[in-house]
Amino acid sequence: MSAARRPIGAVPRPKPKPAREPLLANGRWRQLLSWKLNFSFSAGLGQKLVVLVSLIAIAVVLVAVSTVWRDWQLKTPISHVNITGDLHQLERNDLQTALERQVRGTFFTVNLAALQSTAKRYPWVADVRASRHWPNSVRINIREKQAVARWQPSGLVSGDGSVFRPRSATGVSDLPLLSGPRSQSQFVLQRYEKMAAVLARVGLRIEALALTDRMSWELTLNDGVKVLVDGQDTLAKLERFTVLYERQLAGEITSIARVDLRYRNGVAIGWRQAG
Repeated sequence: MSAARRPIGAVPRPKPKPAREPLLANGRWRQLLSWKLNFSFSAGLGQKLVVLVSLIAIAVVLVAVSTVWRDWQLKTPISHVNITGDLHQLERNDLQTALERQVRGTFFTVNLAALQSTAKRYPWVADVRASRHWPNSVRINIREKQAVARWQPSGLVSGDGSVFRPRSATGVSDLPLLSGPRSQSQFVLQRYEKMAAVLARVGLRIEALALTDRMSWELTLNDGVKVLVDGQDTLAKLERFTVLYERQLAGEITSIARVDLRYRNGVAIGWRQAG
């Protein structure tokens, strides 16, 4: 019998392919999941161990550094207090003793602010700076006040017009003597400087200046001449007096006891009595 013939134009059917085995068949998905879990757990445990070891190492280092630091502090006590600055009036020995009593702690713990406060209690101290100097000393640098006038009865006036009263002072007897309410010391100093500049043009010097209760001024010039002038137009009236002095009074100044400028358009002169 002859083989069966296919119709012309018919497409042959492909042979069926064998079915593939599923990727996670037969328990393979369980093996893969178990491997991933084991790997994640092992990696996390390793990281935690690294962090733990690092923290322990840091703690050990900190304890060691703290111990060394504490021992170092105990071995660096302050043994010298050095006072520096251009000092002429300050009682250096008394201040040195007071500062040495104040020193507490070591190079790293000494209280510099307390030392500065101690130095500022001394009347002659205008400014103070305390600093550490390795390995065992403290430097106290002091700027001393400059007295520009005396303040009645026993004080001195610094350049900023403040009054201070030191226990001792040298070389201040030739300074001008100022007086008035202490709260007005800055104002008195400022007026003194302006009045002195006016009178210096004709060779006159203010030895004493007082601000009275009525807010007028009493000046004592060289040769003991007293000059009275009120608080209104003070400098203008002194200017007028200098003109009169140059023209008429310079040759008779030793005979004058008192000059009163408290007039609008005139001057009153009191003469010394003969003998």
